[in-house]
Amino acid sequence: MNQMPKIDRRAFVVGSAAIGGSLSLGFHIPLSTEATAAEISPEINAWVVIKPDDTVVIRIARSEMGQGTLTGLAQLVAEELECEWSKVTTEYPTPGQNVARKRIWGDFSTGGSRGIRTSHLYVRQGGASARQMLIEAAANEWKVPTSECSAANSVITHKPSGRTVTFGKVADAAGKLEAPDPKSIKLKDPKDWKIAGKPVKRLDTADKVVGKTVYGIDVKLPGMLNAAIKDCPVFGGKVKSFDADKIVGMRGVKKCCRSETLRSPSLPTPGGTPRRRSRRCRSCLTTGRTPTFPAPPSRRFCKKGSTPSRRSLATRRVTSP
Repeated sequence: MNQMPKIDRRAFVVGSAAIGGSLSLGFHIPLSTEATAAEISPEINAWVVIKPDDTVVIRIARSEMGQGTLTGLAQLVAEELECEWSKVTTEYPTPGQNVARKRIWGDFSTGGSRGIRTSHLYVRQGGASARQMLIEAAANEWKVPTSECSAANSVITHKPSGRTVTFGKVADAAGKLEAPDPKSIKLKDPKDWKIAGKPVKRLDTADKVVGKTVYGIDVKLPGMLNAAIKDCPVFGGKVKSFDADKIVGMRGVKKCCRSETLRSPSLPTPGGTPRRRSRRCRSCLTTGRTPTFPAPPSRRFCKKGSTPSRRSLATRRVTSP
């Protein structure tokens, strides 16, 4: 999952309705494991894939932004699954896959602790459901009641006979069973937790340290340029003039555009009166580096306007025409 994705322009345009309502472009990034684990290993359910060597792949549908969401959610699933933590790895389903499967992974949005606070119940149910299916598969193989079997550390045990089998050996059969009714799933009492809520090494740190992790800013599309937007230095101002030739002459700059009508949506204020952000003065398209604009006098590029505001330089990625 951490290799650099290669995306053609059509793949970029076709998939992204999955991300959200108002933006009807889709954004589908075929990551290296998007020949996902399920294509080569049995999928128990949407949250859990178990390989023949007992490796447990836990799917994470929230973003890891440094707050530990990826590891925390994996711990919750692993706790209910009763798997060996050292065998756990993770992968991200894509928004496109979520739509194709009727949003089986729910909401992908992440902010602060929301990733865990708003999804802990159903991800735990995903782990518990997978555990029950694995136990049922083993019981069917042994022709014994499921009530006589238990799971711990990725091993299923038939208590009366002492027979055991690992998750990987019954995963294929378990994946073919009907999932239990979520209402019938009994979750563990937090006081009995052995993995969730306990200090463990984070699953995302090692790849970040060695530079393997791929971030959104790392995505490169054919012909893609960077757009650097210069905000008006005074609130409510309009473009008066700027030296386009000077900007285009900077190394890496392909074009300088005047965005007179670009305007941000109304922003709420404490008093309830909407306000708007100032118009953009100019933007330029570059080959990869963001040009550094000299800070001009506020009246040089904008007509005299209202209360001065802080200058800011926002960057965004666009595709070349």
